[in-house]
Amino acid sequence: MNIRIAQAGDESSIAQVIVQTWKAAYRGIVSDSFLDTMTTEKHEVLFRDHISQQSETILVLENEVGKIVGMVSGGRDRSGSCDCELVAIYILPGYQKKGYGSGLFRGLVEKHKKNQYRSMLIWTFQDNRDRGFYETLGGVVREEKTISFDGPDIPIVCYMWQDITALPGKSERG
Repeated sequence: MNIRIAQAGDESSIAQVIVQTWKAAYRGIVSDSFLDTMTTEKHEVLFRDHISQQSETILVLENEVGKIVGMVSGGRDRSGSCDCELVAIYILPGYQKKGYGSGLFRGLVEKHKKNQYRSMLIWTFQDNRDRGFYETLGGVVREEKTISFDGPDIPIVCYMWQDITALPGKSERG
């Protein structure tokens, strides 16, 4: 398995990872009508822009044959609550629970540290079955609110890391 910076041409694979993971992970949280209409096209355009403009750090996880099976993205916090944010982290179901998410997380944290960021957050669904992942990595719930995706309001929570400089980087163990 290999983690590298996303490059032009990765957009379709990144979009496929996001859409497949959303449909597997968030069924029962987000409305079926929203999930069933998710396609890769919107995400391809978004990531093509992010990669070409380098507006976010985007790392991809490749399997042993070079297929992208995971991704993480982040950059300056759009809300202004922290220095930076972890915008998205997704791994195809067959590659989950094997430590690859921690590797992607540490890789992003290392890039954020190089950008002189200190505090970081991520928003996730309150009913996300993988919330423990953020807690294991030292995230603490700081805020709750709701969001809507083509249906009733869905509770979301904000995990925050006050000082990412204290977190281990990708080559460190922790």
